[in-house]
Amino acid sequence: MSLSFGKKQMTKQLYLLRHAKSDWDVPVSDQDRPLTKRGQHDSLLVGEWMQLNQLIPDCIISSHSTRARETILNVCLGLEFDSLDIYWEEELYRANHQVLLAESLKFLNKYDTVMLVAHNPGLDELVEFLCPESELPYTEDAKLMTTASFAQIELPEDINAITYQSGRLIQLMRPKDIKI
Repeated sequence: MSLSFGKKQMTKQLYLLRHAKSDWDVPVSDQDRPLTKRGQHDSLLVGEWMQLNQLIPDCIISSHSTRARETILNVCLGLEFDSLDIYWEEELYRANHQVLLAESLKFLNKYDTVMLVAHNPGLDELVEFLCPESELPYTEDAKLMTTASFAQIELPEDINAITYQSGRLIQLMRPKDIKI
């Protein structure tokens, strides 16, 4: 008699985080816009929520824009993640979903759980590309990744199998929904 055990399906996790609310009243370039007080608060809250829910990435890659940088540094405070371990990627600023996916795959090749911090519309496009539409919790004005939103997407272990709608949206959390 032979026993056969099913092989456990391993998966990758991609965490997506949109930068928090930025300040349009500061007279600087788009790339240099800082966070508002609400943006500061929301990004700290997201970090605390991630820590509480044990959503700790193996690595973080982030846009180098001021608002993305401030967002992830605040998240790292609540998350207790060493900010020296963040990869700052210029390509993520104003990137479309193909660029965001390509950058993510570089890191998913080495790590099981990668967090990507970037901008819209690229993040919305990436969620729509990776996940079946029936899973997507759009807001009333047809948005997914509002400011400081966090999405957790489960992907195939084999990064070559990561294609259109190969992911599964585990959760999409917006700051207004966080209860700590």
